[in-house]
Formats: sequence, C-alpha cells, structure tokens
Amino acid sequence: MRAEIAGSTEATGEERAIVCHLRRATEFGLDDLTFVLRHFLSHLNRGSVWCILKDAGLNRWPVKEKIRPVRGEGTFRDYYDLGYVHIDVKHLQKLQTADGEARKRFLYVAIDRCSRFVHLAVKAAFPFKTTHILTDRGSCFTADTFEKTCQDQGVDRRRTRAYSPQTNGMVERFDGRVATEVLPINVAHHADLEALLRGFNHAYNQRRQRVLNGLAPAAKVAERLLQQPGLRNRRHKPVKDAEIMNDVDRIMIYANDVSQPDS
Repeated sequence: MRAEIAGSTEATGEERAIVCHLRRATEFGLDDLTFVLRHFLSHLNRGSVWCILKDAGLNRWPVKEKIRPVRGEGTFRDYYDLGYVHIDVKHLQKLQTADGEARKRFLYVAIDRCSRFVHLAVKAAFPFKTTHILTDRGSCFTADTFEKTCQDQGVDRRRTRAYSPQTNGMVERFDGRVATEVLPINVAHHADLEALLRGFNHAYNQRRQRVLNGLAPAAKVAERLLQQPGLRNRRHKPVKDAEIMNDVDRIMIYANDVSQPDS
C-alpha cells in the first residue's frame, strides 16, 4: 500500500526505508540524496524526499535521531519542581483608560511548568518562589533591566531557540485560550478586562487537570508547598474567591446586555 507524500507524489513503506537507510549511511544533504535516489526511484522528487526524512526525524543536519517517550509517560527533570515558569507577553486590544483615552496594553502570561499554575498580570506573583524563567527572544525579555532583575532575584533565566515557539509551547497554548475564551467578551474599560482576566485566571487554577492526575493547579501547588515549605513565597497575598467572582458576574451581565440588546 502506498502512503501519500507531498501532494501527488507517493512512496511505499519499502521506498521510505531505502531513503532513510541511504541518509543514515551516507549522511548526504537533501540535494545530493535526491540526485542519487532519482537513479532508481525516479518518481520521488526533492519535496517528497524531504517529507520522508521529516517524518523519520532525519531532515536536520547533522542527523540526530531522538527517542521520545510515549505521550503521558515522560518525566520532568529534577529541577522542574515548583518555580520553573514559562513567560510570554500578549497584546491586548485598545480600550478606554480612566481619563477616556484609548490605549493599548500588554498582558504578561506566566505558567508554572510543574503545577500548571497560571498568573495573568503585569507582574507575576506566584505563591511559591520562582527559580527558573523561560521566555522567547522578544525585546521585552532581552532588555538589560529584565536581565538584571533576574540576576538580583537569583532566578536562572533561559531563552527559547530562535524561531522555535514550540519550545515555549505551554505558555503559547495558554495565550490561545485567553484569545478564544476571554478577549471576545465585550468590555468597556481596561479595569473590566483586567477583572475578567483575574476571574479566568482564578477559575483555571481551580480546574482539575488530567495531566496533574486529577488535581487542580492550585491543589498541586498546595500539595508541593506542604511537602517543601521552603518553596513558599512569603510575599504572595491570596485573593478571596468572592471578590473575584462578584466582579466577573457584573462584567458578564454587562457583556450579555451589549451582545443581546433589546429589540
């Protein structure tokens, strides 16, 4: 049976095996490899050879085959306990400020790798100490002031590889959730948007997750802090549920009224 490769070009399982074996044996680049293969597999063009190599994890040079664990069975390294935080910045739409001016703002999204605990704010304030920070190479994270702040706080600051957003995929995916679940809601002011984000943040941290074996991020954090009290951030000030949800209820009532005006 043939498997479709690169549109109309096809390759059998045996042909795929030949391409991969020749790549490993010769370590030829894509162009040289294609030139050799065309002598006895004339229907395979450069694009189809690249697709075969990509599917086998052999498309990069030098060849480095990776053995990945089965999904759900992988483990984090020892230092991936509470405190390894992925950070990103998301652009928000323009809304009115208190003085009536339309101004754009930026949302800092921070998510802990171990507990999936999230904080949405201008500054991240986790209930535990931050030990590592992973960011992309955006200008807001390459400024000298950001570097100095990390050094002053004793935080191990790390960057993703260039043009590799998947390295920071955990926070990138959460950015997508904010974009689809929060930002489409009609709000009038920045203050209401920030209150709505706080409510979404709080609800997410209380939601059970399969990846945490049925625990919510907040419960995971509480469990780890009970085991290791030294990780606790003494400056963290928890917010009462009622204060958050009362604001969210008010904003949602306004949003429903705007979205469904009286006929």
